[in-house]
Amino acid sequence: MAFIMTGGITYYSVRVFTQSADEIVLPQLTGKNILYVLETLTNMGLNAKLHGTRYDDTVPRYAVISQAPKPGATIKKGRDVSLYISKGKKENMMPDLRQLPLAQALILLEKNEFQKGHISATYSISTKKDSVIAQYPESFSPVPKGSFCNLLISRGDAPRGMIMPDTKGLRLERALAMIEHLDLGIPIIISTENQNQTYGSVLSSTPQPGSYVAANTPITLVVNRPGGLTLNAQETSGSLILLTHSLDPGILNRHVRVETDMFGPIIELYNEYMKPGTDIQILIPPGIKTCVDIFIDNNLERTMIIDPWNEDRHTGETLLWESSPLQFYLPISPDLVKN
Repeated sequence: MAFIMTGGITYYSVRVFTQSADEIVLPQLTGKNILYVLETLTNMGLNAKLHGTRYDDTVPRYAVISQAPKPGATIKKGRDVSLYISKGKKENMMPDLRQLPLAQALILLEKNEFQKGHISATYSISTKKDSVIAQYPESFSPVPKGSFCNLLISRGDAPRGMIMPDTKGLRLERALAMIEHLDLGIPIIISTENQNQTYGSVLSSTPQPGSYVAANTPITLVVNRPGGLTLNAQETSGSLILLTHSLDPGILNRHVRVETDMFGPIIELYNEYMKPGTDIQILIPPGIKTCVDIFIDNNLERTMIIDPWNEDRHTGETLLWESSPLQFYLPISPDLVKN
């Protein structure tokens, strides 16, 4: 009986005390900075209990990840509110990318869960071309996963300066050889016709002769050649190949058509009327096997085949095969159907 009476008195006392305490609706605390949360809970008469910390990719560092009770729950003053605090994104060690080729550096960034940032380039005598000079963030620094890494890439040694040579009046092939020797850019060749100058010669150049230029500077040559053709010579690892064919002297203009398969399907490089005695000049990029057919007055006059995969065993130069128009002969035996 004494035990029952004691328990009843205790229960009644606790019930009266809890009913007399003020009830509070718990606000949203997740995502808020821990200092703000502590101040808020203290002002509300609640106790903050830190239950742990962990990494989180979405919640900033020192912000609340979760709370118990949940937001909107009713709680009395003096009770505890459990909190988990964010340590921010998990950090990885930034790898050392210096002196690595750009392709290898990008692979290493991806492997360590970083992203490619802004890439800049400058000349350097101490770092190989297309390799990393510097990086930001710096090597071996702790950086959050998914961060961007900016790279400074080497362009190699600074190009040497020189004076633009005077190619005016030179034959096109000689001007091209001079430009290649100086390591200038492969030129854009524009043709025009000037009857007072020698056909196939250079009329002018850009930049002007005597001006200061650097290696790989783009060059434009204006060549005295009928037809008004413009050839954009793409940068390649070797020199352009110049093919020429001279028209026979005469009185009447000749219809000239030049076909090639250098880009896959057969296309026309030239289809115009030309004066007798003039030169047909064709620039061919190196590194591809090319067949060039020259038709004069709709008759196949000449076929030239450039084979870069087979070199002359004596000179090491690219083989140039030429043939006259196809001719068919009668079989020399009954069993032979083609020659």
